Amino acid sequence: MKLIRFLTSIVFVFNFSLIALPETPEEMGTRLSKANDDRPVFEKVQTTGTLIIYNSSGEIKFKKILILGTYAENMGTPNFCEKYITYCTSPADDQGNSYMMYHYKNQADVKWVYLKGIRKAKKVTGADKKLSFFGSDFTNAEAQKPNFLEWTYKYLGDEKVKFRGQVFDCYKIESLPKNKSIMNDQGCGRRVSFVEKKSLLTLRLDFYDENLIKVKELSLLSYTTKANIKGQKVNYETGIEMKNVKTGTKSHLIFTDLKTENETNLRTDIFTVQYLTRKWW
Repeated sequence: MKLIRFLTSIVFVFNFSLIALPETPEEMGTRLSKANDDRPVFEKVQTTGTLIIYNSSGEIKFKKILILGTYAENMGTPNFCEKYITYCTSPADDQGNSYMMYHYKNQADVKWVYLKGIRKAKKVTGADKKLSFFGSDFTNAEAQKPNFLEWTYKYLGDEKVKFRGQVFDCYKIESLPKNKSIMNDQGCGRRVSFVEKKSLLTLRLDFYDENLIKVKELSLLSYTTKANIKGQKVNYETGIEMKNVKTGTKSHLIFTDLKTENETNLRTDIFTVQYLTRKWW
């Protein structure tokens, strides 16, 4: 009986010590990044995007108008997938160019682009990911959600970040590509994100090149809050800025006329290569 009590006490102490162990910076960074990636989303979104490209003097070089539709398939399951389709309506030279992406939780994303100049839909692979998104300071990889599985994470501490005239407490998290192939494809060797503690919105995201030199800075400009089809509160980014710290240029992506869930007339069968060249809105 004494032996049983002794063994039981050893097991209890061992289990308690495991529970009491603090998170490592890597574990905390991974947990926080996963929580950020798992924020509630809308099942359906239909909105107009204005892509504004500025030169190094702050003057507008040109604007592009985009129509965006998104559909979150299999919400709340391991097969969850966010599907995006974007069609450029102006200027005339770009009208007809389009883009589509499947953003998965458990596998690599898949992207396609249609350029009317070559009259062909092309899968975005390899180095295509670091090409400019519709001529802006965003790349094809940066214009959409990053793939959580492609990076490792580390919590670097807390930092205060200004947003719309107020100061917010943020988690500072470092992300590193898991391998050299991912780094080369995206042209990014390091990211540092500043995630607001309450909303888990990313207020700022710094990008470093393969030589770990800071080259870009993404900032949140605006967001709106609405309930999704499940009644969950969704914080949806309606304005973001990408600034190139080396060239001084910047691009804004602003979403207006936002319709969500049953407000949209979005069909769920349009997220195919065929609809890159057909009207779906």
